[in-house]
Amino acid sequence: MLQRYLWKLLPKSQRAFLLGRLSVVDRQVVNKSMSANLGFPQAFEQHSCLFIHVPKCAGSSVCAALFDGWSPGHLPLYWYEQQFPEQFATSFKFAFVRDPLERAYSAYAFLRGNELGRRDQAAQQLVSHYRDFDDFVARWLHSETISRQIHFAAQTDFLTDSLGHLAPDFIGYQEHLERDFRLVCEQLGHSVVLPHLNGSQQRRPMLARDFCSVRTRRLVRRVYQRDYEMLGYE
Repeated sequence: MLQRYLWKLLPKSQRAFLLGRLSVVDRQVVNKSMSANLGFPQAFEQHSCLFIHVPKCAGSSVCAALFDGWSPGHLPLYWYEQQFPEQFATSFKFAFVRDPLERAYSAYAFLRGNELGRRDQAAQQLVSHYRDFDDFVARWLHSETISRQIHFAAQTDFLTDSLGHLAPDFIGYQEHLERDFRLVCEQLGHSVVLPHLNGSQQRRPMLARDFCSVRTRRLVRRVYQRDYEMLGYE
C-alpha cells in the first residue's frame, strides 16, 4: 500500500522516465504491482492453475478455451511467485512456447497484416518501416531491442522464477499444440476444445524457415540463444 502511494506521488514524467529504463516485461510488472487491483485471479483459483501467456504462442486460444476468454495479460511467472507465494506453490503452472524463428515471424506478420487497436499501434508502426521480415531482423531484431517490445520479448523472460530458473510445471509446444493442450486439460480435469484465435489473416500462414535467408536464421538464433537452449529448440 505504501509503495503504491509513494509511486503515485511521483510526477508522471518521472514515472515514465523510470519505466522507460526497464524491459517491457519488467515494466508490466511494475505497473501491475502499483495498481489497486491486486489479487490472485479467480479464473486461476477456480482451476488451481497458473497460466503464463507468452505472446504469439496460442495464448489467446488457451484463454478462450479454459477461462471463457478472460486473459491474464503477459505477466511473467516470477511476478506471481513474489506476489502470491502460497497460490504459486500449490498451483499447476503451465505455458506454451514456440520455435523462436517462427514466433518472431508470426509476430511480424500479425502486426503487418491485421487491423489492431491503439495498444498495438506503436508496434505496427515499428514493423512498417522495414521492407520484409529479413530486413526487419537485420536492422531491428537485436538482443538490446527485443526487450523493448512485448511481441518480440524473449520467451524465457516470461517463464523464469526470481532466481532465473525455468519454473513452469509443464511447458507445451505449439508444434504439438493439440496434444499438449489435451495433457493440460487432463491435469486440470477440464475437457474443452481449443479454438484458433488471434492469428494472421493469411489463410495458410507461411513458415519462416521456408523462405527467410540463412543470415536471418543465424541472426534470430543469436538473438534468442537463451530461448533456443532453455526451451529445447537447438
